[in-house]
Amino acid sequence: MGVLLVVAQCLTLAITALNLESTAYRVLGCSLVIALFAADMSISHTGTGYSDYTLGCTLGGLILDAIRFLLLTRPLEEYRHESDKVPAYQLPYIQRFFWLMSIGYRGIGWSFKANHSVPSVEPHHLTRRAFVTSRLLRAFVYFLLFEAVQLYIHCNPVFSSEAPLLSQGYFLGWINVMIILWRIYVSLNWMYSLVAVVAVGTTLHEPCSWPAPFGEWKDAYTIRRFWGRTWHQFTRHTFTLFGPHPHKHRPWDRAASSDSSVTKAKEHEPWIKSYIRLCNAFLCSAFMHTCGDVVLQFKIWENASIIDSPRKANHANVIGFSVLFFLLQPVGVLIEDAVMESGKRIGLRKRGWMKVVGYLWVLVWIRYSMHSWVQGQKNAMFLAYPAAEVRVTVLERIAKKLFGKDLAATIRPWFMG
Repeated sequence: MGVLLVVAQCLTLAITALNLESTAYRVLGCSLVIALFAADMSISHTGTGYSDYTLGCTLGGLILDAIRFLLLTRPLEEYRHESDKVPAYQLPYIQRFFWLMSIGYRGIGWSFKANHSVPSVEPHHLTRRAFVTSRLLRAFVYFLLFEAVQLYIHCNPVFSSEAPLLSQGYFLGWINVMIILWRIYVSLNWMYSLVAVVAVGTTLHEPCSWPAPFGEWKDAYTIRRFWGRTWHQFTRHTFTLFGPHPHKHRPWDRAASSDSSVTKAKEHEPWIKSYIRLCNAFLCSAFMHTCGDVVLQFKIWENASIIDSPRKANHANVIGFSVLFFLLQPVGVLIEDAVMESGKRIGLRKRGWMKVVGYLWVLVWIRYSMHSWVQGQKNAMFLAYPAAEVRVTVLERIAKKLFGKDLAATIRPWFMG
């Protein structure tokens, strides 16, 4: 597992560093890279359904990045880091390769950074020692939260069967759906914090290059802001590149850079153009997560080829369970845009209570729209790993060591009522 992924990723950078003028050659190179990623989907398995799905989503994101680097942009000409002295295309080939490798997903320090959505590192954590200490603490806290989520999932029988998530009543059903989103959030936080500790602790990067992995939750009072400012921190730029987008300004073009502030002030993008770009972004997100479906599907087919499972006939295809949730999000944005526009027309002014209503609206919308995705994901993981070995969490080990209690055995009866 992972060899083809590394080869394909290096090949993406190697071809991009050539700065090929020929569209045909760039399409050919992109096709080769995508074929390698697709091959990796069919043969790579991690041993758990969650990790398989995460691997598939990662491969899907890398496919979109390959399209971005090789077809949609000319990074050596269109990107610029704040420390660059000369355009990247003037550097020797090896330097161009490593320059491309240093491009961050969030564009921190780069010309394509979205300043309105990327959070800043807290001022009191800008020293190296303070940053490392704070991120180690954050990694520890989020790891314990991740272990708590894993314990809940392992102890709740609904996650080890094909039973509906809502079969345990309204309250537990709500938790069962939202716990999956929470698992993604806490797992990314603790892993990101550890990587940040290594990058900053080894003096490879400065603390300001590693802000929190998610945006401010206080900004998430509409669906548009939840996705654009709070959640889609790593994929926002790639997703929105599929357009339509304004005219590109090359960062080394003096005329363009001097007029950029004037242009931004004068340009007012039509609503329909913004909405089409939003729809394209969620199509990209749907594709990326469907790649997770594909990895699970290959594992299910592998199981069926080894053992003539009765599940094969009834569950031959799980590809597509991730699509509906992401395609529904532009509908939610359309609804809230219509409501807000109606409010403006009747003379409503912004009030504090409106944000409270907005937070509730986002919570309810995400909860109900994501149910089909989470249910499909759970069923697919169960089919891929029907007899998966349950890992003993750190919390269980601590409870056993300190109190002599079997924490899982204590919690399981709570779900049997």
